[in-house]
Amino acid sequence: MNFPSSLRLRTAWPAPHAVLVTARGDLDSATAGDLATLLSDRLWATPERLVVDLSEVDFLGVAGIGVLLHAALQAGQGGTELLVVTGTNPIVRRALRVTGTDRRLELAEHRPAPAPA
Repeated sequence: MNFPSSLRLRTAWPAPHAVLVTARGDLDSATAGDLATLLSDRLWATPERLVVDLSEVDFLGVAGIGVLLHAALQAGQGGTELLVVTGTNPIVRRALRVTGTDRRLELAEHRPAPAPA
């Protein structure tokens, strides 16, 4: 039985060399592959900055954290700054803290202002 994805992803380009990916819903083993594919595709274009906004994520599982760590590695290899926005979301912040991922990713509470072209 197929269940509809409980993760909604949106991409925007707030500046010429910046990509914003917004996730909403559950980021778990059933949906992490969707985010992994999207981030990999966006990183292939080697933007200067990739912002992943998780402030509206309802659940962040180990699979989702793995995707973020892999994306950070991929971003670093391509010279892209990867920033994860947590907002004040206690679910996301706790998942990143208890796994130690908060020490391995660049985190921010708010989205950065778009850089001028």
